[in-house]
Amino acid sequence: MPRLVFPILGEATWTDDFGDARGQGSHEGNDLLAPRRALALAAEAGRVKFWTTSARAGCMLYLEGASGTEYLYIHLNNDLTDENDNHGRCVPGVSYAEGLASGDKVAAGEPIAFVGDSGDADGGSPHLHFEVHPSGGGATNPFPHLKRASRLLFAAARGTTFTAALTGKVVAALGEDLQVAVEQVRWWPGGRKSKQPGQRLSVSVPETASVEGVAAAPGGLQYPTIDLLLRGSTVTVWTAPAKVTLAAQAGDKGALFAARVVLKH
Repeated sequence: MPRLVFPILGEATWTDDFGDARGQGSHEGNDLLAPRRALALAAEAGRVKFWTTSARAGCMLYLEGASGTEYLYIHLNNDLTDENDNHGRCVPGVSYAEGLASGDKVAAGEPIAFVGDSGDADGGSPHLHFEVHPSGGGATNPFPHLKRASRLLFAAARGTTFTAALTGKVVAALGEDLQVAVEQVRWWPGGRKSKQPGQRLSVSVPETASVEGVAAAPGGLQYPTIDLLLRGSTVTVWTAPAKVTLAAQAGDKGALFAARVVLKH
């Protein structure tokens, strides 16, 4: 199996509950708790298939991965408000990503669905029941794959142009390398916000970037630099416009460049 993209954008909590006793037998996946209507992402590139006829699963999706692994996304959203209203149907824009059709090919990390509590999860905490079936066979424990999965910062169509505002705590700042433990991301187009689990990433801060909110530059320097930022201080990093790539979405080193760094007081 390839390294997966974590199947939820933003914060999620989960435990290794694979094999736990359930009313219908042992648990064949991991339950990932997340906010209602959080974006569910394609764990790898592949083809999606909607499934809407299971009373237990509720609104459900199969992802047939390019590697031959099959992924199940169960208990997707069926609510039209922020409450558990059960007024929605298993359709794109409610359970599945807007504009997505059953049978479509998707890229790794592409939004495919929304987290919810449909089926026999109704009334419980919204979560994604996520299963992994290598070669389309029996379920295997997703937990080790989720632990090493790539966590994305934002969702956008590949090849389009994005900017993002990354807010978090300074881990280290030296030269043109700023390391931040990210707590929230807001991205454009769209202006959507997502809380993040504090993943550490490196942002390149070129000389042309402005560093705002810090003390005046010391003698000999015309402008403040990131070297003046203290470990643990809160900053918002505004990225320069760039093309959407999986590396940029994951915040890989060398993939994000700052236009502004603003110290929060």
